[in-house]
Amino acid sequence: MDDSVQNSRVPAVVLFEEALAPPESLAAGIDLEELKARGWTPLRKEGGWAWVATCREDSAQVIREAAELLKVGSVSLSKADEATVRRFIEHAQDVNPGFPPVAGRTSLARTRTFLAAVRSQLSSYRSLLSKGRTGLAMLRTGLALITVSLVLVKVFGTGLALIPEAVLAVCGGILVVDGLIWYIPARRLARRRPLRAPAPPGPDITVPVARLEDERIAITRTPPVPGAGGWVKDCERHSPVMRRRFLALERTELAMERTRQAYFRTVMSKSRTGMALVRTGISLCGLGIAFLRRLHAQPADAAGLFLMAVGVVLTLEGLSWYLAGHGAGKTSLDEAERAGEKGGAWGMLLPPAHEEHDDRRYRCVPLVAPGCSPGIWGSTGLALERTLLAERRNVMSRFRTSLACSRTGMAYVRTGVNFVAVGLGLLLTGPGHGLAWVVLESVIMAVGVLLLADGLYWHLPARRDRWQLPFCDCEMEIAVPDYSLPPGQWKTFELGNDR
Repeated sequence: MDDSVQNSRVPAVVLFEEALAPPESLAAGIDLEELKARGWTPLRKEGGWAWVATCREDSAQVIREAAELLKVGSVSLSKADEATVRRFIEHAQDVNPGFPPVAGRTSLARTRTFLAAVRSQLSSYRSLLSKGRTGLAMLRTGLALITVSLVLVKVFGTGLALIPEAVLAVCGGILVVDGLIWYIPARRLARRRPLRAPAPPGPDITVPVARLEDERIAITRTPPVPGAGGWVKDCERHSPVMRRRFLALERTELAMERTRQAYFRTVMSKSRTGMALVRTGISLCGLGIAFLRRLHAQPADAAGLFLMAVGVVLTLEGLSWYLAGHGAGKTSLDEAERAGEKGGAWGMLLPPAHEEHDDRRYRCVPLVAPGCSPGIWGSTGLALERTLLAERRNVMSRFRTSLACSRTGMAYVRTGVNFVAVGLGLLLTGPGHGLAWVVLESVIMAVGVLLLADGLYWHLPARRDRWQLPFCDCEMEIAVPDYSLPPGQWKTFELGNDR
């Protein structure tokens, strides 16, 4: 078959149509970025014949390149402008006009999977830090038992009371050792290089990218996509395939925000562990000071100094974890407040009709054909439903972060109470001691008061969110999604206080 017969099968000029885009099986073996540079793209391939659209003038050279790359004996050409050729190629890459290849739905799904893996890793970190806090609580309990045992020895001596005194001391020692065993892995984790929080979105539209680098998941963003802002504003006017790609990008941005919130919760969990360490340290300091003041024996003095030294080291290390948690809490609350300013996916795809005040006209969107009802159905409707569910998950994630701020605030309050109690106890039980001791005890109480005020500052926003959101109701109804049915027909079940 000669070229004139072959060319009669294709139009002389071709315009972009989604149905004409090169099939995935054909595009899979071709470097599509290289085709953009060459200025031609295949549209169809049947046996030894291929249909190619090109914006180049040297048709003979294009035919030779296409025959060699596609491994066909005959090539038919259609003319197209450069934008049309680029659009055909981007459609094969599954990206919207002007977006990079990483904005394809498969690449975005891979990024969301990596982000889910990061959130799972952060969750395991929080569990380990929680185990460390439990270990420190056991350690403090063990120290309290040992202290009670020593007080009993001082009051009742070593007669018949020796048995309960020994039991208390042994139990205390076991708890101290067990607590240290639980705490050391958490401390090792806390001193490791921390994970980086994903970068927040900027004023321009970018594409989140996650990939494996040196067996670690690296999360970055592409440079701003030129012209993407205007494209998004007219999102409701694009084809269903283009809107589904936009919704996939929106879900990835929501996954990035959830990952940032998980990172903030992990840093605040580390801060709470630091506060537990501070409480343990201040308890040791108080115990050491009591030894120095009350026993006045050489071995007791040495033990008191040792306890004070260990207590100071633990207190300083715990306070060093405090600042990181303070910053994470402030950033998370600021970002949660700004999140309410951004419109949702529903508003982007179905913006409400509104009056344009300049010429008193009404803009009615979406465009609805005569006889049809407004709405989004089929695959695009399901993509919108998944995006709306992701938006709701983000609301819950921000609320969990707010509750984490509250728990961190309560940890500050408990630590502040410990400081005040130790300082006040030393002040009241040691009358007549020198000015230096009074200054030290006053500083301890002042630190406690500051921590009390800071803890209440973190706790109040969570109380406000709890009143505003319905997730803390005593009765909660949850829908069971069944995407074969409209959402109004989904079955529901209730969660009460007894479940």
